[in-house]
Formats: sequence, C-alpha cells, structure tokens
Amino acid sequence: MGVFRGKHHSGKGGAEAMSRILFADGEPHIRQLCLEELQDEGYEVQVTGRAAEVVRLADSFQPDIVIMEVILPDMSGVEAGRMIKGTNRRTRVVFYSHVSPPHDLSSWGADGFVVKSPNLDGLKAAVRRLLPA
Repeated sequence: MGVFRGKHHSGKGGAEAMSRILFADGEPHIRQLCLEELQDEGYEVQVTGRAAEVVRLADSFQPDIVIMEVILPDMSGVEAGRMIKGTNRRTRVVFYSHVSPPHDLSSWGADGFVVKSPNLDGLKAAVRRLLPA
C-alpha cells in the first residue's frame, strides 16, 4: 500500500485537509503507475488490489474519491462501491476499467467512469472535476 501527502482542500469549518484518493486495481503495475501519477498531482493516496480492503480503507482512510476497477480478485468493484456509498454518501466512487459501463452509472452507485488507458490524463481530469476546489 502506498501513501503520499499532498494537495489540500478546505474541510468543515474552513480547516485545511488533504485531498485523499483510494485506488484499487488487481494489477500491481497499474496500481504503481496510478500511485505515482496521482502523487505527482499532489494527492494523499493509498492503493490496494482487493475489494474487501477498499471497503475497509474507505472507512478508516476516509478518502474523498475511491477509484477502482470494476473487476477485482475477491469481489466486484461495483459491489464494493455500493458498500462504500452505503456508509458514506459523500465519498465519490469512480470506476476505472475496460468493462463498458451501464447508461445510468447510478445503478452502479458511481459518480464517474473512466476508460482504462496508458495515458492517465482522463483519470486525472475526472479527479479534478470531483474534488472540492
């Protein structure tokens, strides 16, 4: 699991808090690439390869955004996303996958979908759109 401290946003009461991203993918090289790219953008990042760990970390790490693959080794990312949204509606969930999304992302409990690509510009743009200014 990787952690980095970076960009800040105003929290409740105007206090500064770091923007947090939790990223999950079953492929270690993709986790590492996304960790490095998101760190370069200045975010506090944690990564994992298992959906059950995503759910656990979403509770303890309190990320602003969870980005995950639709298909993870131990359970569906969609199922994990629904569990996260069930306990914290403010956490944004973005799926990052080759799997085609439904027309209505809300059926997946998702706030966004980004097609997996070696170029991470689309993923970084989605993060910027969803994070508070």
